Amino acid sequence: MSAVVDLPACVRAGYREGYIYATYADGNEVTFPILVNRRLRDQPEEKLDHIEIGHFGLCWPDLDEDLSHAGLRAGRFGQP
Repeated sequence: MSAVVDLPACVRAGYREGYIYATYADGNEVTFPILVNRRLRDQPEEKLDHIEIGHFGLCWPDLDEDLSHAGLRAGRFGQP
């Protein structure tokens, strides 16, 4: 049986000047450079900014990339 961690909701996410940001309802913001994620680096801005916010994480449907909120908040930004 797994424990479910109740994290604050992500209220905003986007791409800005080489960085992805996610803002949470508790006021915390996670920001990371796209260069640390092989599926995000070298992609056009319109695909980077097309982020779907889900209950469990962020999804870039055009890039086949998903990152969990728990992982983002722990500093895990995808595969290098």
